[in-house]
Amino acid sequence: MLNDKYRILSTRHLTDSSVAVAGESGIHIDVQDFIQIKPLLNEALLGEEHMAQVFRPEAVHVFTSANAARILAKYYLHQDDTFYVISEPNICCISGSTRKAVENVFTDCKILAESPYGSELAKAIIQIGNIPSVNFFCGNIRRNELPDALQKAGIEVKEFVIYENIPAPAVTADDYDGVLFFSPSAVKSYLSANRLNSKTVCFAIGRTTATELRAHTDNKIIMSTDISEESMVQTAIFYFNNINCYE
Repeated sequence: MLNDKYRILSTRHLTDSSVAVAGESGIHIDVQDFIQIKPLLNEALLGEEHMAQVFRPEAVHVFTSANAARILAKYYLHQDDTFYVISEPNICCISGSTRKAVENVFTDCKILAESPYGSELAKAIIQIGNIPSVNFFCGNIRRNELPDALQKAGIEVKEFVIYENIPAPAVTADDYDGVLFFSPSAVKSYLSANRLNSKTVCFAIGRTTATELRAHTDNKIIMSTDISEESMVQTAIFYFNNINCYE
């Protein structure tokens, strides 16, 4: 197996283990973050009184991104030398990396519903029944399908915007065999500064990212088998190891 037979770009940080796994299969991965995550101050989550109200025992908390869980833990569950312990919170979340991040933050959480996409997660929440309201932790750029569906079903959505997605476009000097895209905003950021070679394969983490890519390019788009970093890397490995099957 030849090293660096293929070169691909990841538009988001990858773990060292993911880069190493790809390298063992002859795929070199360059990493460049095309989106920066900036924590935002949300006064509705500051102080013991507010935290006690938001995280009351019967409350249901919704996460559609791993960033929301990480930001909540780092900047809100830790305040002024106080660590807020949330006992057995009720969680509804996107599966894959988002669920992993939530479970890292809330080790004893109860997962009431999960799904790979926001629209499907909303349906799962509605099907539970007897949920009058949810706390939705998100960034400044979030899709409307989930909150709109919940509100239409009579479920109040208390939205807590706790981080900002900031585009970080950068020119890449090389033509890559493939590019890994983890979000629609990363697609926009990358393409604002670069043009795809016609032979470059685009790997999308899910439907919404694939849809954004189709709006900008006619290049081949391969969707990951699951919405996780590991699945994205394995999808790329499988593609390049079996490239003749895709011709």
